Amino acid sequence: MAKQPNNATATVKGIIYQFLVALKKCFELQEGESVYIETFGDVSVFGEETEQIETKFYKKDLTDMDINVWKTLNNWMDDKFDLDSFNVLILLTTQKIKPSSEWYQWNEKHISQKLITINKMKNNYTKKQKNRKDIVAIINRIFDNSKHERLKTIVGNFFIDHNALNDNDFYRKIRDEYAKGVPTIQKDKFIRTMLGFIISPTTINNNNWQIKYATFSKEIEELTKTLVEATTVFPEKKLLKDIKTEEYNEHLFVEKIREIQYEKVIPEAVTNYAQTQELIFQEIAKSHIVSKSLENYDEEIYQNYQIRYRRECRNIDAQKDKIKKSKDFYDDSMLADSDKTFHAYSSIPNYFRQGVLHIRANNADCDLKWLLDDEKDS
Repeated sequence: MAKQPNNATATVKGIIYQFLVALKKCFELQEGESVYIETFGDVSVFGEETEQIETKFYKKDLTDMDINVWKTLNNWMDDKFDLDSFNVLILLTTQKIKPSSEWYQWNEKHISQKLITINKMKNNYTKKQKNRKDIVAIINRIFDNSKHERLKTIVGNFFIDHNALNDNDFYRKIRDEYAKGVPTIQKDKFIRTMLGFIISPTTINNNNWQIKYATFSKEIEELTKTLVEATTVFPEKKLLKDIKTEEYNEHLFVEKIREIQYEKVIPEAVTNYAQTQELIFQEIAKSHIVSKSLENYDEEIYQNYQIRYRRECRNIDAQKDKIKKSKDFYDDSMLADSDKTFHAYSSIPNYFRQGVLHIRANNADCDLKWLLDDEKDS
């Protein structure tokens, strides 16, 4: 499907990125501090060190006359911007800065060097025969002689946080860093809910979009408690006594293990199979909701198996390697998907996940097997 001419996805992603930056700053707050959104600029932090952050979500490199930088400087040069309230001015952008750019290593330069650098870029641009009138107008406002001291202050406090993570990676970083006290299955919900909290209309009070440390911390505490309580601990393993491995000799899942000459893992496989079957029968099957969730989990585990199987089949170099690599594939499969879960369970024990695979393998209508096939079309 072709993109519509009025497609605003890129713009919306930029706004979402701004909110993610604000969310991260909220998580970093200390007692008595606050984050403001759109009140003074994109994101502002008031605390021991006050920061004004302008966020830019762009793929192209940050060049000398990149409009993002010059517009940002121009906004700060406006007398309406309360410059005295901020110690640090930051342009946070996903753009890269190449060594050939004058902005390269900007943050390491002394204020006098920074002034020389921006004057050099201004002079190089204004000397060009072809230049954009809007950029020239911005440059003229920035370098207004009557505002030199203001420019000097801005340049001294101005830093560029470039090559920042893209939106998806940035989201995952926030989740992994700040959702540690939440069960794995609830981490995404935790971050999404906290993001919703900071952009909720109830958070904005008379055009004052402020998130205080105390308010944010209370929301974290209450949400964490709710999510932890809503997360179910996986049922205890059904300890079956006197599981006789020989009674399962004719089972298909055992035959498939024998195909790869891996006799020593059969007792463990039988135990996991039997205990998983028993737990499903005694606990999970009693709930339609949990049973349906298990079906989806089972299907996801199987689909992942199929992908790994196709890949391993392509890596068979000789017939003599088939058994060895099949054993390796079996072991890898027993360790795989440890992060997967279902229903509201915080985690799934290894024995159960492995038992699910053996139950699949025991189904004559299912092609799950451990012996790798060296066919070229695998």
